[in-house]
Amino acid sequence: MGFVMAGARWLLDLVFPKYCAGCGTEGSFCCAACRLRLITRVPACPVCGRRNFTGILCDACSERLPLRRFLAPFSYRDPLVRELIHAYKYRGARELSAFFADELASFFSAYAIRPPGPALLVPIPLHRSRERERGFNQARLLANDLGKRLGLPVADALRRMRANEPQVSTDSFKKRYANVAGVFRVADQAAVAGRTAILIDDVSTSGATLGEAARVLRKADCRTVWGAVIAKG
Repeated sequence: MGFVMAGARWLLDLVFPKYCAGCGTEGSFCCAACRLRLITRVPACPVCGRRNFTGILCDACSERLPLRRFLAPFSYRDPLVRELIHAYKYRGARELSAFFADELASFFSAYAIRPPGPALLVPIPLHRSRERERGFNQARLLANDLGKRLGLPVADALRRMRANEPQVSTDSFKKRYANVAGVFRVADQAAVAGRTAILIDDVSTSGATLGEAARVLRKADCRTVWGAVIAKG
């Protein structure tokens, strides 16, 4: 079986060769040279931007965004990061999930960040129609790969109840919050009650999506809720 899978991968690479999203070099979606170009952020409060090396939200800021910690190794303002995430989500570069999971796991390790147990990863869900259109949920792939690296279980504990407009189409914090208000419900309360839930997504800009998901999880008796994404917008 392993030989067959290896042969299938070889054939796919031959017919659909991989090109680096950063420089176009053939061979991988992110070549070694571009990987060295990636600049890692210092953990900071996602609301006010104050660096704190822990990702813990300021007391005042946590009233606006109900997360205990927020972790994002990269800035979405980095053109290379944007290209990599775009390739991952829209150009079928699913193998980048493992790459991003490596970077997130290294970020946790570099700052000695470990969630209080018991803990689990909860991917932000797509609506069924959007997931059918894309063919996969990028947050779930990332959560599965990150869970293996951190030794944490993954639970699809949330459901998206409507296909709201993409957050990029809204132009203010207030509109982004209104866009996701009531969009999630807890699908498996037993999985999250009494646990630290780490929400997983690709990008967070205003924090509205993570905040709404955290609000719902806290009502389901989560011990505490963190957010972890590839990039902060």
